[in-house]
Amino acid sequence: MFGKKRRGLLCVVIGASLVTGLSGLFAASQATAATSVSWPTYLRGPARSGYNSAEAAVTASTVGSLRNRWTDTSGSASAEPIESNGVVYYGAWDGYERAVSAANGAVLWSTYLGQTTDGNCSPPSVGVASTATVGTITLGGRATRVVFVGGGDHHFYALNAATGAVVWKRQIGATSSTFLWSSPLFYKGLVYEGIASFGDCPLVRGGMVAMQATTGKVVHTLYTAPSGCAGAGVWGSPAVDTSTGDIYFGTGNAKTTCTAPLAVAVVQASSSLSLLGSWQIPSGEHGPDSDFGSTPNLFTSGGVPMLGMQNKNGVYYAFNRRSIGSGPTWRTTIAKPGECPQCSNGDISSSAWDGTRLYVGGGNATIRGISCRGSAEALQPGNGKIIWRNCLTGGPVIAAVTAVPGVVFLGEGAFIKAFGATTGNALFSYQDSNSGSDFWGPASIVGGTAYIGNQDGSLFAL
Repeated sequence: MFGKKRRGLLCVVIGASLVTGLSGLFAASQATAATSVSWPTYLRGPARSGYNSAEAAVTASTVGSLRNRWTDTSGSASAEPIESNGVVYYGAWDGYERAVSAANGAVLWSTYLGQTTDGNCSPPSVGVASTATVGTITLGGRATRVVFVGGGDHHFYALNAATGAVVWKRQIGATSSTFLWSSPLFYKGLVYEGIASFGDCPLVRGGMVAMQATTGKVVHTLYTAPSGCAGAGVWGSPAVDTSTGDIYFGTGNAKTTCTAPLAVAVVQASSSLSLLGSWQIPSGEHGPDSDFGSTPNLFTSGGVPMLGMQNKNGVYYAFNRRSIGSGPTWRTTIAKPGECPQCSNGDISSSAWDGTRLYVGGGNATIRGISCRGSAEALQPGNGKIIWRNCLTGGPVIAAVTAVPGVVFLGEGAFIKAFGATTGNALFSYQDSNSGSDFWGPASIVGGTAYIGNQDGSLFAL
């Protein structure tokens, strides 16, 4: 999800299952959207494109008519809300993972997954920051829908999607300084999850684990810092090239406790998490805090399989997926470098890809001689050339950019904005009249509705 962790990044800031009137509400919500196309994981699919090509109701001509249909104020939603079978699932910093009806926002269940609290870190307390993934596994000979999500207590959870009951949980990391900011990847019976520190205070040994989806047993681990070394945390989310099975992710923490070739790097691994390739940002390109806090976006250019990722140094990097170790094929500077994204310094926003253009958001930038708190760009996939660019005055883009045909969505400080995919023209703007809180999680757009949560504890269905 949004993610991080370290001091300076956030300048501001098992258990019981509560089921209320579940049976009727859950059945009704499933019936409401029986034919809708879902958004079941972070940035919608394993390639993390952030794009719903099947969305037909929200278009460039209709997006300006979006209105708030319902609001759930149960808990702050910095994770991306996901939608599957008429149910919206989201985690909150109060430590709960929730399921609500997509039709009216009624709470179906709420399960406590813990919090991590450390007064030496900033923020001092966080609950569920991982975006959930919904998948189907076989339990007791029966197909069962399960919600996979990182908890707030350095445990990873599989929950029954219908009831919120814990199917299994697995401790990740040896100490409570470990935190699961990463959103899971569910692929061929395995669940992949990144390992990072709670707030770099202290660092933990970063890495990626693969767990059996039915039991939670850890079957593969790739550590991104050497034995006895801390750092190189993975707080973005993994992506997979389904044509090869290769897993891609980024790492942070240049200031590790020893030499770590996989710190501040783009990493390629096999499905069994054997290291296949990597590229580390050269010291000359480092900013104050050059983490990869974004998630890889897998796209193509002229038939070439590519990967795009933004770094906190303000640069968007693009790679040929078959030769990650050769370094970027192009670079485009999006914003100024920094270490505090919500202060407009340091980019952690993941990009969207609609098959034609890449859409990127960032922080402080100077555009046409104007000082901007944030920016939104469309890039050509072959060379990174900027097609259109908008100066954002309402705040930086912290969360990932998402899109549907003809429309690009992003959070601009306390506003949710929509722009025309081809021209960059402003099409829609929304701010809750009762809140000035920022949007730190991306929107999911499905079935004519955009779902997005802000930091004051509100989940909106527009």
